[in-house]
Amino acid sequence: MRHLIICPEYPPAPIPTGGIGTYVRNIARLLAEAGETVHVIGPLWQEASEPVEELLGGRLIVHRLPADRALDVPWNQGREALALDELNWLAWSALPAHSFSMQAALYAEKLIEDVGIDLIEAQEYDAPLYYFQLRRSLGLGPDRQPPCIVHLHSPSEMIFHYNDWNMARDDIRDARQMETFSIRNADLLLCPSRYLARQSEKHYNLDTDSINTIPLPVGNTPYLVRNIDVWREGSICFVGRLEPRKGVVEWIDAAVAVANEYPALHFEFIGADLPYGEGRSVREHLESRIPGARMAQFAFRGNVSLDQLMDYLGKAKIAVVPSRWENFPNTCVEAMRTGLPVLASANGGMTEMIEDGSSGWIARSQDPAGLEKALRTALQTPELELASMGRRAAERIGGVCNNDETLARHLELRSDLVMRSRPAGPT
Repeated sequence: MRHLIICPEYPPAPIPTGGIGTYVRNIARLLAEAGETVHVIGPLWQEASEPVEELLGGRLIVHRLPADRALDVPWNQGREALALDELNWLAWSALPAHSFSMQAALYAEKLIEDVGIDLIEAQEYDAPLYYFQLRRSLGLGPDRQPPCIVHLHSPSEMIFHYNDWNMARDDIRDARQMETFSIRNADLLLCPSRYLARQSEKHYNLDTDSINTIPLPVGNTPYLVRNIDVWREGSICFVGRLEPRKGVVEWIDAAVAVANEYPALHFEFIGADLPYGEGRSVREHLESRIPGARMAQFAFRGNVSLDQLMDYLGKAKIAVVPSRWENFPNTCVEAMRTGLPVLASANGGMTEMIEDGSSGWIARSQDPAGLEKALRTALQTPELELASMGRRAAERIGGVCNNDETLARHLELRSDLVMRSRPAGPT
């Protein structure tokens, strides 16, 4: 099959690589290594300046789209080109993602005509498939219309809600409308967690069990061997963007409550900082909640490279995912795969990964008191038992997110979708 995946976060990208970009990088490589042909549409920018790059013997072809000029491809059946001023208007609209979505639609139509794409996949977040699906519904574009897969990662509406952001903003209004259209007009829906799949079926008024669940592939994250000193004295590590949805405010309060009793304990925060409000960032808000006497126990590292991330995880004895809401966080997958037990809230697919008391701890509530109680339990675990829990975490996630099994399930679903979407031949 010839797959096309549209991903404005495909690394390297102008924004820090998150779970969406990591998933696309992993699944595209797995499909290509299995002999499939995979095209990926991502952003063209200074750190990814080649318009087309062929990898894995030509099985993985990455196409990069510019944000500052219109593509020289057909706009409609009259062969009228999208003008630069129209593209700029989209880029300066309430939701700049309009621009990439339009460019991706035009380029996808060109690939369909030139190389015969069999199916297209994109995330729901910011709806990069929106204009392709809209044009398809209007009868525009190429005669051959491959089926579309929408992969549920993190609907903007839920992100705004759990970040306590203003739901009346123009950008969330546009994103909500575009994402809803994209989800409801998909030929197949995928989601890595049963947690979000069931939420989405209810929220978008979809049929029960209409969303297929396949866990994220584990990728090539290494298992890290830690010595006994790390299990005794290692850090407590949070990885993820600093945003309220990730539970960092509640986690800081829980960590501060415990830090007084464990003056040698060290808390790491790894991830990009975001605005919080009132002229300060989330990091500044978190730091304001840490007493001066305890400040040295907390370190904020910002966004780091993958090698640096592995170094920090290798010096940790526990990872935390204290989120108010999550789907199937790749940060949890990575931490477990390196051999770390994970302390997490129950508000997401973490409960589908972690076995409470065996490969980590599930907090009974996501508030500071619930997280504090789970942290105290974790800290009372002897270092040799922590090491055993870390090994069980790596084994557990290696089974849940097994690359071969995940690939096989993707190929089965995709093949069936393509077969069902082909027009019936003469009888």
